[in-house]
Parts: sequence; structure tokens; C-alpha cells
Amino acid sequence: MKAESDAEATLKKANEKAQNIVSKARAESSKTITVARESGQEESLAVVAGARAEATKKADKVSSAGDEEISAIKDNSESRRTKAVEVVLKSFLAE
Repeated sequence: MKAESDAEATLKKANEKAQNIVSKARAESSKTITVARESGQEESLAVVAGARAEATKKADKVSSAGDEEISAIKDNSESRRTKAVEVVLKSFLAE
């Protein structure tokens, strides 16, 4: 009987240890999943922020180039506008 009770006690301890190991493993895996999700989100945010910064730089360059072209067109048109007005006025005066 002693052997049976010792075996039962050993089996009970083994089951308790196994349950404890499973519980710890679940807790650790939950922590790992949480850390992985947070890390993934942080990496995603960093990628998005980098892409946004790069897009902003490119947009600023395009905007600057566009502003320069608009200014050039405006400057060019002013000198031509005077000539156009002169031609129109001459045509009215000639009639």
C-alpha cells in the first residue's frame, strides 16, 4: 500500500508540475505575442513615417519647381502682354 500511495503522490505532483509548466508556457507565449504585435506596430509606424517624410520631400521639390515655372510664365507673359496690347491698340487705331 505504501508503494501505491507513494505512486499516487508522485503522480499528483507530476500532474501539478505539468499544469504549472503549461500555465507558464501559456503566459510566456501570450507575452511573446504581445511583444511581437507591439514591435510589428512600431515597425509599421516607422515605415509609414519614413514614407510620409520622403513623399513630403518629393512634393516640396515638385511644388518648388512648379512655382518656378509659374513665375517664369508670369514674367514671360508680362513682356508679351505689353506687345499684345500695342498690337491690339494699333489695329483699332488703324481702322
